[in-house]
Amino acid sequence: MKFPVQLVCVTCVVIATSLAEFPPKYVEDPLSELPSGHLKAFGYHRLPDGPVAEEKGFLHPKIFWGKYVSIHKPMVFRQAISDSPAILKWTDGYLVETFGDLDLILEVKREDRTKQPQRTNISSFIERYIKEDIYAVTVLPDPMRAEVQVPSCLLCGTFRDFMHETNFWMSSGGTRSVIHYDADENLHCIINGSKDFMMMHNKFRKYLPTFQKKQFTGSGFSSLDPDSVDLLKYPDVAKVQWTYTTLDPGDCIYIPSEYLHQVRSHKRTISATMLFTTDTSKSFQETNCEDASFNYTPLSAIDVHWTYKKGDKTIDMGYINVELLRQNLVDIFHMLGKGFLTVDDFVHVYSLASKDEEDEQSLQKAKELFTKVFEVDIDGKITEEQIKNLPRENLKTLGRGIDAPHGPVLDEEDDDDLDTSHGKDEL
Repeated sequence: MKFPVQLVCVTCVVIATSLAEFPPKYVEDPLSELPSGHLKAFGYHRLPDGPVAEEKGFLHPKIFWGKYVSIHKPMVFRQAISDSPAILKWTDGYLVETFGDLDLILEVKREDRTKQPQRTNISSFIERYIKEDIYAVTVLPDPMRAEVQVPSCLLCGTFRDFMHETNFWMSSGGTRSVIHYDADENLHCIINGSKDFMMMHNKFRKYLPTFQKKQFTGSGFSSLDPDSVDLLKYPDVAKVQWTYTTLDPGDCIYIPSEYLHQVRSHKRTISATMLFTTDTSKSFQETNCEDASFNYTPLSAIDVHWTYKKGDKTIDMGYINVELLRQNLVDIFHMLGKGFLTVDDFVHVYSLASKDEEDEQSLQKAKELFTKVFEVDIDGKITEEQIKNLPRENLKTLGRGIDAPHGPVLDEEDDDDLDTSHGKDEL
């Protein structure tokens, strides 16, 4: 039994080789002995299957579930967040003046894989991001959530209840991702700039070279160079079908969990992503849908599981949905079949779920976590009812105990730019 950590592939971004056209145009040369698209960018290997399906206007969460989420079908939701104040406000100057003292995680583009995530504040990042090889991908700070609209398709039921993280992405442009997939259901929304997306069903993963995935992570990426696809070395890539779209400010794309995609940006871009999961029964629950007004709603009005505010010691990015964590505990409880959960049971499960070595120190850590999460003595016996009634903050303590933070931990004596040695070499 393990706890599947929910992660976004943040180090899947590299410096882009600009495409002259999008979508790429497939041209077959009957006189050439080489496969069409050989040593060209991904997408020149075959014709696309068309653009990604689109919606515009009001989209009820139940329709969103039935037409797209339940069948893992990507969808572009045009102008889904077009009323967001951020679209007009978030210039570099405004971000510095209004949110400059808030921390974020920045990444170094993947040419240097020895670099670890850094933590800095928005002012420092904006001072550096145009000249340096860096981009921001971080938990959207609480004050900034007030200026981003929630798409109508997330405003009630399971999607609203199970939104567990929102992210802020910012770069100077000229980046592209490798072909990758993420663990979570994801709405990726553009605030400034534009992005090109190529989408591929997960069934085509077998035709792509080496998918790298670390244990206990929910994301993975291919070793294929999407700027120069060697179709002699990897002839099966020609079988990979794809669809495409370009997103502009206000647009969002629904990226199903584990759905393959590749992304390019060409100029300064800012995105907000909303990570959510279906509920633990893999169905849509219409909680509060009958009473929902579907009026303009900012992200600050949503009870997001993992958030960041100024002064937080960690930026809680990439952790599991806390309600899924609760369900994992209930499943373990039933699997044991004893009617209660003891510290020894917990220590055993912790040793499987965490990345810690099984030594005396990690065992002691697990025991302390048991007493802290369940608020009992070391000899306490935990019932199913106690698990079901655990406050979310207790579950977050467990999540942090299982997995290390992504990026440096803030100490009182730390300066704005923290030592990257605290960073987590994970994604």
